[in-house]
Amino acid sequence: MTSPTRSPVSAQPADFSLRDPAVIANPQPFYRSLHAHAPVWRDQETGFYIVSSYALITQCLRDDDRLSAQVDRPALRPGGLPEDAKRLLAERRLTPTLIGCDAPEHLLYRPLVNMVFSNARVETLEPHLTAIVDRLIDGFVDLPGCDAIATFAAPLPLTVIAGQLGVPEDRLGDFKRWSDAIVQLLGLVGDDERLIECARLQRDCLDFLLSQAELRRARPNDTILSDLANARIDDDRLLTDGELASILVQLLVAGNETTTNTIGSGLLALARDSALQAAVRAADARALRIFVEEILRTESAVQGHYRKAKLTFDLAGVTIPQGAVVHLRYGAGNLDSAVFADPSSINLARPNAFQHLAFGGGAHFCVGAMLARKQLVVAFRRLTARLDDIRLAVEETSLERFPSLQHRGVKTLPILFQRHIG
Repeated sequence: MTSPTRSPVSAQPADFSLRDPAVIANPQPFYRSLHAHAPVWRDQETGFYIVSSYALITQCLRDDDRLSAQVDRPALRPGGLPEDAKRLLAERRLTPTLIGCDAPEHLLYRPLVNMVFSNARVETLEPHLTAIVDRLIDGFVDLPGCDAIATFAAPLPLTVIAGQLGVPEDRLGDFKRWSDAIVQLLGLVGDDERLIECARLQRDCLDFLLSQAELRRARPNDTILSDLANARIDDDRLLTDGELASILVQLLVAGNETTTNTIGSGLLALARDSALQAAVRAADARALRIFVEEILRTESAVQGHYRKAKLTFDLAGVTIPQGAVVHLRYGAGNLDSAVFADPSSINLARPNAFQHLAFGGGAHFCVGAMLARKQLVVAFRRLTARLDDIRLAVEETSLERFPSLQHRGVKTLPILFQRHIG
């Protein structure tokens, strides 16, 4: 917990906890303390070695000789997952592929997702994305206000990625529940009963997606699911169920929850700052793109990822023991004043706005970054064109954050606005 009598920089890292709801709501005082006192810090509660400086995070992302992406995530939760959750997850065991996989195996799978998320393919989706965005705005533009998460930020990326995974629109409610459950499992926060339910929902999600993959192997179509179901690797074989399920889960989370959370964070920034809102509404194409990058940087929907030490080594004067979990805290690196001047501010002219770590880096750079960026640009372009005077309908302190060590976002975002006339 943060001492109320200390300034953010004089406070020590030991005064904070990653699991503290106050830190989840506002991690910036913790990050400033890490930058000032301990850019590599062993968190006593979790046992993680938290890496918070931009330079050290980028160094670690390239350090495949000493750090492995193969981390047993369920074991990171104190006490591990409940046995019933483990049993349910074992029914559809995931094969490490992208995020949790090292070379050379990683090189088997990465080209597949690079292909299905190619820049050419994403560019062809812009008219489709614009149509979805405008249809969603049509549903609330004549109202005085709405919950921006439920009516816009959640359904937009959900509709896009569900369509690309072959999920019919009448299953979008199921798809949302499945996605939320998978994210909570990754976030390592929740009571045993909820995590058992999350494991059950993940199993149900994978049963559905694998059944759809079988259909697409028999009748291919122009979707990401079809492309992956029919892709061939490693001496011309199809992906196993474990490999395909692993890739699909990662695409579901990367293409859905993180974009939802970034839209929510961007709307919150606009609602609290009328001058920023006016600037974004008047922005040219480049300034609008920088706004998107600044929201990605300052809020970092994915706050970090994990690595496991392959051997004992020194990192910035701290001994990292073999087998230790190293937590690369992207959210902290993105607020490092050594790289980003006035790091907490949103600057539509920031010269290094695209240099952030919101999508990770190195061999594991987020495969869905181009699609996410395209959705975000289209979303904020149309929102600011069609809505005026966007403001919060509640006190910001009442907004509830998702309980997660990894993902950052608000559960609801009640806003008021006026329909743009002209």
